[in-house]
Amino acid sequence: MATQPGLEGQAEDAYARFLPLLDAEDKEACVDFALSALKTGAIDIVALYEGVLGPAARESFSFLRQHAVTIWEEHVRTSIIRTVIECCYPQLMQARRAAIGDKTRGHAVIVCPPEEYHELGARMAADLFTLCGFDVTFVGANTPQKDILEAVGCVHAAFVGVSVSAKYNLIAARRTIQQMVELRGASGGECRIVAGGQAFGSDVSLATSLGADLLAQNYDDMRRFAEGLPWPSR
Repeated sequence: MATQPGLEGQAEDAYARFLPLLDAEDKEACVDFALSALKTGAIDIVALYEGVLGPAARESFSFLRQHAVTIWEEHVRTSIIRTVIECCYPQLMQARRAAIGDKTRGHAVIVCPPEEYHELGARMAADLFTLCGFDVTFVGANTPQKDILEAVGCVHAAFVGVSVSAKYNLIAARRTIQQMVELRGASGGECRIVAGGQAFGSDVSLATSLGADLLAQNYDDMRRFAEGLPWPSR
């Protein structure tokens, strides 16, 4: 389910309307806006996530207060966006059923390595992978390596997504990914390792140098991975 033609511009308009609500820290208005936009078809789930919520989470300036977003403001905004995401989950599942019915492409685990506390991007990725047809277990922030390995084995995951926002957490990500590679080799399993997050940017070679099989940074990447389509060059 790709974003419908013409909705890109509408996502820009929706972002311009959503951001003042977020600046005002009006949680109820933010939720109402997102649900209404989905209900009326003004935007779809992908456009909401990638054109509105993602950019809003990365916005570093408060236009209402006319200063750079402080740490406490960032935490409040993140909490509001997380609430919006949770409230939109029924619409996400409805979109998934409309696209692929009740079939599944297998199980997946989405984690953040130790000391990585920024999990919002990983949470959004978990939903978009769900939209692509995977049954996703979202583990979240600051997951110890042994628990990541336990989760992957318990879920019998087709792939594990490792999300890293801060570059200084790439070292922990490397250790985590290498342990998964070793576990995969010892067990003869086929669990693939998918890296993502702001720390990687568009640098595929960085992701693969840590041991990941590929880098997925947006819904189109995830859809291609789910459908086994050729990977676009970057």
